[in-house]
Order: sequence, then C-alpha cells, then structure tokens
Amino acid sequence: MWMSGNRRPSALASLIACSAAFGCTAKEAPAPPAAPIEAPPEKPNPYQDSSSRFGTVPLHAGFSPDPRVVAGEALGEVKAKSVHRKCRGWIATTPDYLLDADTAFFQLYVLGRSASDVTLVVRRPDGSVLCNDNRSGTKDPMVRGNFPSGTTQVWVGVQAEGETASYRLGFSEVKWKSSSIALPEPG
Repeated sequence: MWMSGNRRPSALASLIACSAAFGCTAKEAPAPPAAPIEAPPEKPNPYQDSSSRFGTVPLHAGFSPDPRVVAGEALGEVKAKSVHRKCRGWIATTPDYLLDADTAFFQLYVLGRSASDVTLVVRRPDGSVLCNDNRSGTKDPMVRGNFPSGTTQVWVGVQAEGETASYRLGFSEVKWKSSSIALPEPG
C-alpha cells in the first residue's frame, strides 16, 4: 500500500486496498476483524519448566500444606550407584523432581510411597547424597536431615532395570508415617 511522507495511508490508497480486498465503495468500510477471545489465564504450575522429569517443588521453612505431596512414575534406567556407591536400585537418568528451597531446613523428611518396592536417592545442594531402600521393614523409603537452601535433586527408583512404578513423594518438616500419604491410584 502506498504511504505518504508522514507514514499514513492516503485516502485513495485506503479505498483501493479496501476495494481490492473486500469490494468496498467510498461510502462503506470493512468492519474491523473481531478481537480474539482470550481464555482466562491458567493458574501457574510451579512444577513445570524444570530440568527434571516432573518439575520443581518450591519449599520454604514453615511451608503448608505439610506434608507437600507430588506424584510420578519411577523408571529403572541407570544404577542408583551412579549417584553414590551406597545407593541401591535403578533410577531415571534425570532426577524426578527438584526441591527448590529458598531457606535452609534443620530437619526435612523426604518419603517415597508406592504399592511397589521403590528406592529414594537425594542429592543436596552441597553435593552430599542420602539414599534409602527400605525404612523400618516397609517398602516405603525415607531420608531425613538438614537441607541447605538451594536445589536438591530427588530420584525415586525401582529394584530392577527396566521396571516402572507409580509413586507419591512427600516432603515434611515433622515426623510422620508413610500411611500419611495415600498410595497412588492403580494405573
């Protein structure tokens, strides 16, 4: 479309463009296109867009609800020993979750809950590793300890290569029993 020196279309150029595109005359102009209807914004998901399989769990001292519970599917892709020589079982190549703590925790409990026999591997921001296969004769692994602020990697693993298992993963500042977390729905 021809533009005059002030960068606005001339009346003649507008009429020619209107006529060519919409069959308009000088007395009628096309209706402007309807504005697209925007969906209401979705509630932000804090567990998306992370370098983990299922997302990031943001926590700070005194968080609520306690326990904070998330869910996932454990994969047996690599030996858990690849993270630490004392860890058992098989885990995914990428952490299942990242725990993003903006405050340090004097005592934090991390518990895996599954109908299958799962393992737990946790690498804290300082590089130290906690792992547990079975806690007190149950199939539900748990680790506890002080956690500095920063990003902690969490894997829930299985007993054998190639296995999978649905699980729930809980974080708490208070001691609780594995039965505090419901088992995952059968898949």
